[in-house]
Amino acid sequence: MKPTKPTDWSSLLLLIAILFGALVRFMPAFVTRFPINDGGMFLDMTRDLQANHYLLPATTSYNGLNLPYAYPPFGFYAASLLADLTRAPLIEIFLWLPAFVSLLVIPAFYLLARSLLADNLRAALATLFFALTPGIYFWPIMGGGVTRSFGILFMVLAIFAVLRLFQTGAWKWLSLSIIFCSLAVLSHPEVAIQTAGACFVIWLFHGRTWRGALHAFPVALGVLLLTAPWWGTVISRHGLAPFLSALQTGQHASVSWLSLVGSLFTTSELIPFLLLLQLAGLTYALWKRQFILIALIFVSALVDPRSAGAVSLLAMSMLSALGFLDALPALLQKLRRVEIRPVLEYRSGIITLFILTFFLFIECGLTNFRLINTTLTSGDRAAMQWVHDNQYFYPGTDFVIVTGKPYSMSDPVQEWFPTLTGQHSQSTLQGLEWTLGGKFNARLNDLTALQACADVTCVEAWSVRTGLRFDVIWITNLSASANPKQNAQTGKLIDSLKASGDYFLIYKELHDSERIVIFSRIYSME
Repeated sequence: MKPTKPTDWSSLLLLIAILFGALVRFMPAFVTRFPINDGGMFLDMTRDLQANHYLLPATTSYNGLNLPYAYPPFGFYAASLLADLTRAPLIEIFLWLPAFVSLLVIPAFYLLARSLLADNLRAALATLFFALTPGIYFWPIMGGGVTRSFGILFMVLAIFAVLRLFQTGAWKWLSLSIIFCSLAVLSHPEVAIQTAGACFVIWLFHGRTWRGALHAFPVALGVLLLTAPWWGTVISRHGLAPFLSALQTGQHASVSWLSLVGSLFTTSELIPFLLLLQLAGLTYALWKRQFILIALIFVSALVDPRSAGAVSLLAMSMLSALGFLDALPALLQKLRRVEIRPVLEYRSGIITLFILTFFLFIECGLTNFRLINTTLTSGDRAAMQWVHDNQYFYPGTDFVIVTGKPYSMSDPVQEWFPTLTGQHSQSTLQGLEWTLGGKFNARLNDLTALQACADVTCVEAWSVRTGLRFDVIWITNLSASANPKQNAQTGKLIDSLKASGDYFLIYKELHDSERIVIFSRIYSME
């Protein structure tokens, strides 16, 4: 292998990470032209904030349930202000803002990686892997990413600031730690928990001194004070009930820790290059006793299993860089029994890295199509507009929605239906984490059971068992080529409703590969 001339690899890799990261994060929005997957509830909450002249409302209008307005509001304020300043429709803000903020996470991650790894090159390569890990950016760039993207950005900056505070003791990092930790708390509830867990790990490895304790206390106190206007307002109106309810939806009780740990080391790649590098980096970190990265991974699973997969990829990306630049050369050196120079001093090492980068970029592009297919279709939006405009439905009409998708929390039809129609959906779960508490997962299971119904008897029995009555039923029937199993199930349900004397077909539309039908109960039409 022939040595190459010195190159500023850290700057080059960081530039590639930002450029390619921008392309893969903005591409879905350019294709869909509508907020990706979710965001309906947050759009309503942003409208509620605007209507209340930027004062926190007591409840949200979403789905007509008067749910507590308890969600951390930073993203709603940012979207509202941006819409008012630019005169852009909120729907456009929800399309583009999450991708832009998600892009800002990339340089923020570089700052964190450089402080943890104490090396520019390893930090830049970790940033490249972070930017191009297929699927890592999915949730932040969706419509609901108007809160999640800010949460992740401020979490990364908070961990970085706290780390620098404990490393240097400089007072400027105390102020930045308080600000970024507060913004993380004000952006997203799961991110707040994950930020606290990560900061505890940082303290455990870098702050277990009197000076560290002296700094940790004012950070905690400052965060409480800066976030008090939000949580104090919520508590004064609703008590602790919304927060206690939300804490019971993190899936701690039902999680299998063995399967969870296994899920942390899974990949959506066709060829699992990153997984191999992560495992190599993990082995290297254990060998070199760099336990902080390993602790960050497993603490994320401990504090909130539901978001652990996404948060753990921060440390996983750093392990991938160690795997490529340290673990593999160390293995080659042991096998060949000769000293190996740094990987990027070899032409073969450079070629390998650029092939891997191109492969990851293509993988991200391919997996983006899966994300694009989670967005409301034009047929969905047309049907919802028809419901919104139709005089059949009095205010408070109860709908149930059957799309065949078992997990209702990632079904865009379920979430956007209340927002775009102004009607109430019994099968929409969003927002109920603030009221159902320990019954949240039971409701989730009930809604999964509804999606499996193949005849009207099943739907009616479900309604009686759950106490969720309905007047109108919406059914999405995909073509057999799109999803044969779902097509057969929803097709049988449609035939059953047509054969029943208790229901009347009021809407039918065939659009591309899906058919949307809406039935009303006979008494609802009187």
